[in-house]
Amino acid sequence: MTTLLINHPETDETATDKSMFGGAPSAPAGHLDWPTCGQCGGNMQFQGQLQNALESSLLLVFMCQNDPGCCEEWDANDGGNKVLEVAAHDLQLVTPSEDGETVRSTRYGATLVSSAEANYDRARAQWSDAAGQSPRQVLGKIGGAPMWIQHDETPECDACGQPMQFFAQLEEGPDHRTAMNFASGCGYVFRCGCTQPASGKFLWQC
Repeated sequence: MTTLLINHPETDETATDKSMFGGAPSAPAGHLDWPTCGQCGGNMQFQGQLQNALESSLLLVFMCQNDPGCCEEWDANDGGNKVLEVAAHDLQLVTPSEDGETVRSTRYGATLVSSAEANYDRARAQWSDAAGQSPRQVLGKIGGAPMWIQHDETPECDACGQPMQFFAQLEEGPDHRTAMNFASGCGYVFRCGCTQPASGKFLWQC
């Protein structure tokens, strides 16, 4: 079985507790220490947030886009991206930093659709055919195992040293004009619950 993330275009711009891409992130009381790039030192760009219903939390994904391609933002350990986990209570939209490329203006949501097909690529194609929609309307998947474009790059947790748990695979988005920048590839989100809040890492392949 594969749990697909399907584009939901009628997004409530004020929603805070759901999986969303673009726009502003959500955090308790609207407070968040905006992450900065470990390479250039500038503020990162918010890519999206993923609901973790089991832990009642959100995973917020950031990536440096101040000078794309120069901050090794594809790597899980080089400081060009960041995953933050926040508790899913008292959520408010965070006011983005005005310094740097910090937000993508188009915001869209996602609904979860289950497919009996275990292979992500086939599940995505089957949904597209059945729905009569472009495969770009599939935003990725939650859980299961990653479908690597290249070799396995499962990162290790900085706290416990163990391989992190795969959480989500992300496509760039439904419209190339507002897409995340994975060089036409996929992003991969990982999480480890050995600390509170949990630690997360992100990488992309093309």
